[in-house]
Amino acid sequence: MRKQILAAVVVGVFALGLAGSLAWAGGAMSVNVPFSFIVKDKEMPAGKYEIRVEGNDQTRLLIRSNEGGSTVLVTVLERLADTGGKEPKVVFDKIEDGKTYLSEVHIPGMDGFLVGIAGGTEKHVTISGKE
Repeated sequence: MRKQILAAVVVGVFALGLAGSLAWAGGAMSVNVPFSFIVKDKEMPAGKYEIRVEGNDQTRLLIRSNEGGSTVLVTVLERLADTGGKEPKVVFDKIEDGKTYLSEVHIPGMDGFLVGIAGGTEKHVTISGKE
């Protein structure tokens, strides 16, 4: 009887861990950005980044360099409609002075996230990522 209870507890803990990791994966993406960009008044170098939705309310995104660089927690300005896209995408605004700002993050199966608005005339640059 004890072995059955122990086995049930182990299976339950494993199932909870698996569900948690799948939920985390559903709210995360990675992207290789070939240029430096600005997010929340901080300049980030070109490189590989992980972007993850933080909290149950989905009002913040964690942007972390996979190459030992910076981590930034940015507030979502507005939720955008789910585009129905099959791959994650990140949209940047490149303005006249040559600076590039992180603007939108789109993760499949979720609403999009507006995280920045560049001042002035901008050109959108979109980069695909992977979940």
